[in-house]
Amino acid sequence: MDIGKVIGSIISVSKIEELKPVKLFLVQLTDYKFDLRDDFVVAIDTIGVGKDDFVIISNGSGSRFTKISEPTHNDASIVARIDESVI
Repeated sequence: MDIGKVIGSIISVSKIEELKPVKLFLVQLTDYKFDLRDDFVVAIDTIGVGKDDFVIISNGSGSRFTKISEPTHNDASIVARIDESVI
């Protein structure tokens, strides 16, 4: 899993059938202190997040274990919104 910040949405009219009902977001990955890195990922939104939210992203085959992402071909799903972090 990774931590990231939602920085924008991806609009795509032409896509495979399984991706038509889902929202795609561009997420900039962060370190554990929430400092932005130069890494980005496109992730499926499974919980209803918005721009500037900090999120947890499930990667690889684990990203397809939600009802929304299960029928899709994807490598990254947003599975949680971070409200607070205690270190």
